[in-house]
Amino acid sequence: MTNKTPKAIFLDRDGTLIRDKNYLSRVEDIEYFPDTFAALTLMQAKGYRLYVITNQSGVGRGFFPLEAVYTVHAAMDADMTAHKLEPFEGWGVCPHAPDDACPCRKPGPQLIQDFLQRDGLDSKQCWMLGDKAIDAECGLNAGIKGAVVREKSAAESYVYFASLLEFAQTLT
Repeated sequence: MTNKTPKAIFLDRDGTLIRDKNYLSRVEDIEYFPDTFAALTLMQAKGYRLYVITNQSGVGRGFFPLEAVYTVHAAMDADMTAHKLEPFEGWGVCPHAPDDACPCRKPGPQLIQDFLQRDGLDSKQCWMLGDKAIDAECGLNAGIKGAVVREKSAAESYVYFASLLEFAQTLT
């Protein structure tokens, strides 16, 4: 990872970068939205470091092992490279079930805060973007901006963008 800018975008995985397949655990089930790579290209061109923050309760529920999540993420990083993009700077994964009450599960801010500290990011120049209100809330809880993409019904009182590309086009 060569990008040392202090600004970053934290992205939810399922429903934001790829279609939500309900406990996706197999590489062959990855399906990107049509605008995903154009949006990520624009974000990186504007100097943003890209991270993924994802709840993967399928692990905590015993549906699949954590290794399956890592395999999917390795494939997604390879897809980034295939599109001439830098791989994601980091993958924040909460493998716990909702009833575990862990601090790393969104909307908890721990995963983002860990990356902010580890990589010297400027919270004023960072966003958390996802398709659910808990994604935007996670960003706000971490002291960064939060927004909802794709799912207007989930936007509630959060900033909303119809697509990932629309969000990327508004960045400076």
